[in-house]
Amino acid sequence: MNSIHELDNGYYLYGSPVSYYTVKVRSYLRYKGLPFNQVQVSEKVANDIIKPATGGWRVVPVLKTPQGDYIQDSSIILDELESVHKDRSITPPDLKQQVVSSLFELLGDDWLVYPAMHYRWNYKRYNLSYILNAFGRNRKTHWPKAMRWLGGIKPALKFGSVPRFMLGISKSNAPALEAWTQQLLDQLDCHFSQHDYLLGGRPCYGDFSLYGPLHAHLALDPYPRDHLIQPKKHLLAWLERMNETPENIGEWLPGDAVPETLVPILHWQFRDQLHYIHQVMDKTTDWIKTHPEANTLPRFIGKVDYRINGADGKRLCTPYSQWMYERVLEPIESADAYQPGELTRWLNSQNLPFKPIQPNYPTVFQRSRLWRRDRL
Repeated sequence: MNSIHELDNGYYLYGSPVSYYTVKVRSYLRYKGLPFNQVQVSEKVANDIIKPATGGWRVVPVLKTPQGDYIQDSSIILDELESVHKDRSITPPDLKQQVVSSLFELLGDDWLVYPAMHYRWNYKRYNLSYILNAFGRNRKTHWPKAMRWLGGIKPALKFGSVPRFMLGISKSNAPALEAWTQQLLDQLDCHFSQHDYLLGGRPCYGDFSLYGPLHAHLALDPYPRDHLIQPKKHLLAWLERMNETPENIGEWLPGDAVPETLVPILHWQFRDQLHYIHQVMDKTTDWIKTHPEANTLPRFIGKVDYRINGADGKRLCTPYSQWMYERVLEPIESADAYQPGELTRWLNSQNLPFKPIQPNYPTVFQRSRLWRRDRL
């Protein structure tokens, strides 16, 4: 990473190269050709910059703008930058592609946390040395090189429990998760043999959200890198494209077309992830009804059941997942009157059972908190 003093008039990206939301934003900045400085989040940076900017949270990524403002949350960062830097837009012009882009954003940001965390922390025999060194380099930059791995022990103890205690990954459902992950990667490899990006010749929001977990976890951690990613040459080529500033960019697929190679992935998503999302919405509604005075929602509100590839699990319920789903609904709500009908006809033609169910209590993510929209 670069020194914090190298860049005077650009963006500062605070994060870690093994954080998938950090590399999602880094990929976007490179695609746009925006000058930025990536800053390691040492203990001092966390205490002096990150926590004051986020109201006390130690989270990454955080982006500092040339104007001195701080933005937290990878999706909000991309939204804010898109509103300022209009060239090389990552938003398709028409509704079907907009919705598919948002669905893949939801898939990458919210659902690929399962394989990302499983393959990192449940294959410690292969990954632990690499992870300790990677975490230590980020947090203990001033330590001697040979000792930095020791600085990775504390965060490894924290994150190592995520697959089991937060996501409910167990010996009973891990085989189904691994089979689904392999199917997903095979389907993406097939897709990228025909298209440079998800929706044609330029990346959309969904590309960047997929890139985060696929690069920072599956392509860097030794076990998934060797067993899942390296054999897939077309997926590897896409990963390389997503890490570059392309000299020229292509066009969206004409006629608001959605490639058939993406349809199987959407089927899996609607079957499993949206079922979980609807449970989150119900539990969020129940929590708000029992806490009517609350303006903001907690990060977790109990647990909900989920199913992945036919196997059951129970994970912490994150109202943030509802907000991510609401981003899928936004282009539908703002579309011209005739477009939702075209979207519905296409969904029906592909046997995709998507119904844009509205939450009872819409949410907004601001100032590192999830708010009830009616309280802002």
